[in-house]
Amino acid sequence: MTYPLARTRQEAHLHIDLTPCECGDRRLVTAGEAVTLPDGTPGRRYAGRCPGCGRDRLFVFRVPEVPEDSAGAREIVYGRGTRPSELLDPGQWLWAAEQYADAVPANPGHLAGEPRATARTWLMAAVAALREAVKFIPDGADRVPAEAFRSAPGRDRYVREPAAFTRQRLVDLRLGVERRLRALRDAPAAPDPDAVRRQAAESRAVEAWARRHGLERAALGAGTAEQNREIERELRALNGQDPETGLGRAGPRGGFAAFRQLISGLEAELAGDVPQRDLRIGLALAAYQAWLERHRIDDTAWRDRLWTGSVVWDLTDADLPPAGAVWEMVAAARAAARRQL
Repeated sequence: MTYPLARTRQEAHLHIDLTPCECGDRRLVTAGEAVTLPDGTPGRRYAGRCPGCGRDRLFVFRVPEVPEDSAGAREIVYGRGTRPSELLDPGQWLWAAEQYADAVPANPGHLAGEPRATARTWLMAAVAALREAVKFIPDGADRVPAEAFRSAPGRDRYVREPAAFTRQRLVDLRLGVERRLRALRDAPAAPDPDAVRRQAAESRAVEAWARRHGLERAALGAGTAEQNREIERELRALNGQDPETGLGRAGPRGGFAAFRQLISGLEAELAGDVPQRDLRIGLALAAYQAWLERHRIDDTAWRDRLWTGSVVWDLTDADLPPAGAVWEMVAAARAAARRQL
């Protein structure tokens, strides 16, 4: 048996994160351990129990004889050199990059402390993932070939959006993320009175949440998974963010990013049930079209770019509908996609 190559531990963990259990749960806490494979080559074994159904899960990979892992937390490396991944295909790399990039506010320069460090890590991961997608383009070619897409979600994405996998489009998307990353390399602005008030309000919300659930500590992460999600959503709403995604609601670009996340989430969640996936995505798109017609909106300026992610970063708010109208569309699309049929 030939085990797939995991060039770095970061690549192995991302592959595990994107590979759901038979029950559909993607969570798996495992640190991994070095092993020697039957043919004598070095490998790494990741084992754990699915928190959703209790099944034992196991992943075994080959590893390079010369380690390719990053030297520290200031670097995200999925693989060095030009060798493409054996674990993820270009569609999965693009999806991962979009999820990381969309999780960071459009203008992250105001972030400080842990949120700033987290945003920097996510954007570095997005840049690294986009570099991995480009590695599938042969020398002299201008796009990823169809045969490079091995996973069902990757093939579906390629069929729907082949233009998303041209060299120019992937490079442009990476450059856009790198511009946002550069904003986090300088020292953050000094806290202002509004920021101090927000922090005080967050502290009060966390304390009230801890009392409500009888927790010993008023600290994030002190509750159950469901309780922690509850306070996370509450804090997001308190800060003017979308409770589901954490995206800012002040501008229209955050709304379009949330809409993209909805579609991407349906693709991933229902990858094994194509009819249900297409139905749910179709309902969301129908809600989007109805919104255009209801408000007499012409989406020519962003229609072709909406599915590549560039609409979120490359257009100004003046080129897009008002934030309130965009978030109205997101709410309608979510309700339509999750409707009980």
